[in-house]
Amino acid sequence: MFLVGEVVRPSGTGRTATWEGMIGTVVRCEGTSVFVQWHNVAVEDELGFEEVVSTGTFQQRVPHHGRVLDGSDDPTLVTWYHDEKKPS
Repeated sequence: MFLVGEVVRPSGTGRTATWEGMIGTVVRCEGTSVFVQWHNVAVEDELGFEEVVSTGTFQQRVPHHGRVLDGSDDPTLVTWYHDEKKPS
């Protein structure tokens, strides 16, 4: 699972087998696809989750989204940035 704003690199699997040295930021996830905006090109790629691996870092200016798990059928969506405290 990846989060929006997570910095990723190619895993070397599938289409990314020859993409050595690429670094990108996850811009969205849908189903089994992760959409990555690569840092050195103006291209957003749709990849499978197995085609990228996390670098363990996040872009600080990208908003992160989450849902408040309060037991309701429609949990509240909250947004925060890396340098802010997460909502409680």
